[in-house]
Formats: sequence, C-alpha cells, structure tokens
Amino acid sequence: MKFMVSNIGNRDHMTIFSDLTDSAFFDLAPAQHGWADYLKIGVGDSVYVIDKNRMITKCFRVIGLADGIVLENDAVWGEKVASVTGGNTRVLFGEVCESLEQHYSDFVESNSISSPKLNPNTGKMYPGFNCASFESQA
Repeated sequence: MKFMVSNIGNRDHMTIFSDLTDSAFFDLAPAQHGWADYLKIGVGDSVYVIDKNRMITKCFRVIGLADGIVLENDAVWGEKVASVTGGNTRVLFGEVCESLEQHYSDFVESNSISSPKLNPNTGKMYPGFNCASFESQA
C-alpha cells in the first residue's frame, strides 16, 4: 500500500527516536486525524512525506514500526522517548526508496488521494491533516 503523511511541522523524528533507531521518519498517536489509515501501514509499504516546504521530496519504504511508545518533554529536542511500553504513539522506521520534487497538492491530484482533511477541489490540506492511504496510479 501507499500512504502520504504530513511533517510540515518539521518534527525531527531521527533525533526524538534516536534511542530506538536511526531510521525513524514519522510518528502518530490515536487522537490525531488519520489514525485509522496510519494503522494500516505495515512493513514494506511506501510512505510519501510532506516536508516543511509543503513538498514531497522523499518516499520511505517501511522497514519496521514500534507501538506503545511513551514520550516525555525534553528541553533540547522538544520530546524524547521515555518508555517503549505503556504509551500510545506508533513510530515508523524506514529507508528512502524514492526521491522526487513535487508540491503535495499536485501529488494529491495526480494520485487521486482523498481524505476529509484534504480539499477535494484543490488538494490542499485542511488543518489537522496527518495521514491518508491511496492506491497506486497506473
């Protein structure tokens, strides 16, 4: 399967989750929009990441995930891992499998991606967009 996630907040996953791995690229918790699609992500899936410039420049192939992570505030990095059990955060680990340079709204349109948090006419994100699954376009 293929997924698109938003990291327009430029969250530094590699640093936050460095105690677990050096390949973390996204995380989400159940209260955040897109959780149902996010739970469908598995090893081998492709995840396109919207960056702080609202561009999709990387696609990651998921090589692992961790559920139940607890985060705590950190003065330097904002957050860090407090425990690997007892929490509700799911973290994705991956490797870059594709490089591209496409504005996310063009990517949404060319891949017919739909979500309640995406404007169906423009492909632009509404506040709170985090994750959407989509089918491969031939």
